[in-house]
Amino acid sequence: MSEQVNSLIWNMTRKCNFRCEYCYFPHDNTPVTETLPIERVRQFLDGTGRVWSVRMTGGEPFIYPGINDICATLAEKHIIGIDTNLSVSSKIKEFAERIDPSRVENFYAALHIEERERVKGVDAFIRNARLLMDKGFRVIVNYVVHPTLEHRFHDDTKFFADHGVPITPRPFRGVHEGRRYPEAYGDRAQAIFADHPEQGKKIAFNFQGIPCTAGQTLLRMEPDGTVFRCPGDKTVLGNVLDSVKVADGAAPCIKGRCPCRGLDHVHLTDAQKAMVDGVQFAVVGDNRASADAFGRAAAAQPEHPCVENNLGVLAWRSGDRDGAIRHFRNARTARQERSLYETNLTRAEQGETFDPEICLDVNFPHGNNA
Repeated sequence: MSEQVNSLIWNMTRKCNFRCEYCYFPHDNTPVTETLPIERVRQFLDGTGRVWSVRMTGGEPFIYPGINDICATLAEKHIIGIDTNLSVSSKIKEFAERIDPSRVENFYAALHIEERERVKGVDAFIRNARLLMDKGFRVIVNYVVHPTLEHRFHDDTKFFADHGVPITPRPFRGVHEGRRYPEAYGDRAQAIFADHPEQGKKIAFNFQGIPCTAGQTLLRMEPDGTVFRCPGDKTVLGNVLDSVKVADGAAPCIKGRCPCRGLDHVHLTDAQKAMVDGVQFAVVGDNRASADAFGRAAAAQPEHPCVENNLGVLAWRSGDRDGAIRHFRNARTARQERSLYETNLTRAEQGETFDPEICLDVNFPHGNNA
């Protein structure tokens, strides 16, 4: 299967049969009643004259009425992918029997180990994952390495590997017990992410002001059929039950946070690509590769405040307090209204024990876009 350029993220439902403590949706395991006629969805996709990768997400897609009929219909002309907890065994088995693996990009299976143990679903998860893999489907088992799970991550990885199910770690981004993550992983990050450096890009970059083909090659569809430009930009393009007007080409990103798939659709300069690479390696703890990438970005765009800040983060990690302060000061001088730079500088000057924040602003300073 060739890589797809056109992506529709279908948020099918916010309902789910799991009750994960860190989920941002309120728990609701009542039956899904808001559904879309799949014929209208397919009519819209076919009408563009393009092949789409349709990522079905939620909530839990496998509690959606007629999910396997929907998958079969879409897979006739398009590629599908599913974000799932792999808990609805009967639907998983039916899917494996009905759907051609060549029409499926992947299953992105969230492990949610504590919730899985609470409902006594570990064995079923392994059986379902192995069933799909044995049928030829690609299954990515996602394990968010929350600080409360870090102590058991390596044991869990070994356990599932012993049962033929490889684990892909994903960095937690947020604050836990006063410490900011992923920065607070520190030197432990390399041991966690050594085999998956690509996970350093699984964070919400700021692409504001950078040309992006979201609205043309990336769309988000809500449970009622409303189509947005992308997961971050809620500009309404229409509704599949009526009409949808997709964009004709790239337009500047207007949001300061890209929550999903933006890297596949933004048009980056070489310097901006180096900036992204630097952040990626900083997140997974490969400080040398990160410094090399930020060095390339700095050579292309001297005195860029975000690059300066991130070089300061790396200096702080290596114990070079004076170097860190110098970089943080350069970042603050270049953009005084950015509180991140002031905070990192102040705490470094005061000699605090802290995890300086990585800057995710990819664009170079033009007005307020940096």
